[in-house]
Amino acid sequence: MMARQVWVLLGWSSKHGVASTPVGVLGLDVSEVFVEWVPREHVTGRVWRERLIGACPAEVAEEIAGWAETPIAPAVPVEPLLDGVLADVVRAQLDDVLGSAR
Repeated sequence: MMARQVWVLLGWSSKHGVASTPVGVLGLDVSEVFVEWVPREHVTGRVWRERLIGACPAEVAEEIAGWAETPIAPAVPVEPLLDGVLADVVRAQLDDVLGSAR
């Protein structure tokens, strides 16, 4: 059985010249993928949106480690801030990401 995973998705920052802009938080477990997107980062998150559209949890689980290593749109695994429903876990993590960006 796959353990729950939570990833902060990053997009390319032309200002910094690296993929350093948080564009979303992805939660993944055996039967579900849940993503919360960072507001106003639609264009920066385009690569992630294209990767995830129509992908089932098994496909995401198979691809995420490779995607995480790409230079243009990587991802960083994080320890979930809380337990519970996947959507709540992802939303809490996004709140944390947005709070730390200020």
